[in-house]
Amino acid sequence: MSETLYRPRLGSVPLTDNQQQYQDCLREYRTPGQYVAFDTERASGIRYLDKAYLIQAKGQSAPLVLLDPLTLPDLSDFSAACKNSTWVLHAAKEDLECMEWAGLQAPHIFDTQIAAKLLGYEHVGLGAVTEEVLGVKLAKNHTRENWSLRPLKQSWLDYAALDVEYLVELAVTLKEQLETAGRLPWAEQEFAYALANFHRPTDTDPWRHLKGAGKAKSPRQLGLLRELYYQRDQVAKERDLAPSRVLPNRDLVDLVLQPPRSYQELSARPFMKRRQLRRNARLWWQAIKKVRSLPSEQLPGKAPLRKLHEITAIATWEKIDPARAQLYRTLKEDVATWAQENQIWAECALSPSAIRQVAAYWEKSDDTATLLEVAAARSWQKEIFLPRFEKICTHWTRG
Repeated sequence: MSETLYRPRLGSVPLTDNQQQYQDCLREYRTPGQYVAFDTERASGIRYLDKAYLIQAKGQSAPLVLLDPLTLPDLSDFSAACKNSTWVLHAAKEDLECMEWAGLQAPHIFDTQIAAKLLGYEHVGLGAVTEEVLGVKLAKNHTRENWSLRPLKQSWLDYAALDVEYLVELAVTLKEQLETAGRLPWAEQEFAYALANFHRPTDTDPWRHLKGAGKAKSPRQLGLLRELYYQRDQVAKERDLAPSRVLPNRDLVDLVLQPPRSYQELSARPFMKRRQLRRNARLWWQAIKKVRSLPSEQLPGKAPLRKLHEITAIATWEKIDPARAQLYRTLKEDVATWAQENQIWAECALSPSAIRQVAAYWEKSDDTATLLEVAAARSWQKEIFLPRFEKICTHWTRG
């Protein structure tokens, strides 16, 4: 059994948090090598924005560095220094956007998690893959720290450094395995897609998608949900706190479903016992009174009906269109069967959204290729599943 590592091979790495140290770092990264490993540490669920509060990097021919984006907010020079390298990340989608805020824009990526899924590894977290592929066990003892705090403890920095310490070696080994399996072209297409599509889609009505929001049915409830959501968001933004720390989702929804009739009744709610939550009580009460007085025409209505391909539950499809629900089920089972036979994660074989697109709108043979294209299926996926889906859909009847 591998011994757990708690610090990099060459020992602890100090935090680069001033311009002089940063310039030294840039000199060391004049020729970083073919690959540069990157990772970030955030304060998700603590701060308002899910941005990076620490950026780790290690070049194939350059030393491991820990960059502080709080004192070095523009790392575009570092990005330029690494522009001719492939950036190695694990679960890149989680890091690319917050890296971009700090001036880091990846030219090309190698995502070790995607590679592991394409190779059929059962566990694809960074620690699990590193241990299985390289025989190196990384410590995971600081996964939930508040990385926005300063100063950062050296034990935290050691933990963060380990996330990139072996990442280039991991990528090189996984690339060899992909080549042996004949799946490197698949991986390259997946990496390109991930790099082009990491930005979060714009949500015009985010309050409708709050956990538990579906319980709000009446226009008055929906109006209060909207008002409380945006009031909370404004406070969270001003105080740089995650919205759930200003007012937890379950308590917000509870206020919507069972609005207090008086300020005293509001003050008696269980969440008001916490000082941090109690400080905004009058704001919530003002929101409740405001929505009570709104004329009905200013209240929101029900959300527009979702298109069939946007609905993920097959049980809901059964109620809307049983025949297409059966097609959806058959296509999904076919992808799962192929994935199992070829030892690859089903979600990498073909995305659930692509399966739904075909199941929802197929009418004739010529539709299959177009629908897979609309769903952004990659070339390798279309080569595999276009003939399989054609066969299934051609034999499908609406009943």
